[in-house]
Amino acid sequence: MKEIIINKDENSIIVALLENGKLVEEYDNINNKKTLEGNIYCGIVRNVLPNMQSAFVDIGESKNAFIHIKDIIPKASNETGNKNETLSTYNIKNYIHTGMPILVQVKRDSTNKKGARVSRSEERRVGKECRS
Repeated sequence: MKEIIINKDENSIIVALLENGKLVEEYDNINNKKTLEGNIYCGIVRNVLPNMQSAFVDIGESKNAFIHIKDIIPKASNETGNKNETLSTYNIKNYIHTGMPILVQVKRDSTNKKGARVSRSEERRVGKECRS
């Protein structure tokens, strides 16, 4: 059984997802901290790092967001995504380049040391793409 518990007061909101009584996910917004997770942005690729098969994308925040090749290539499977793919067979430069607009969705918020983690937005699969 799945349960969602929401605890809200004047300084924070905490949402917890329980499955069979066990905590599966937790989201908190202490002191109304701005959260980006789930947001979709039209970003600009700023740096491509071929050796890491990743890139940094400017989404308008103080730190550029990070995207990896597995979050750029089309999903191999609806069940496992690209989890079982041999990523060394792909070259990130065949998919993105510096200065390119890219529609991304935030998977994980930024921290004090790192920018947000993003993936190509699912919206692009229904014909929407950002333009420069």
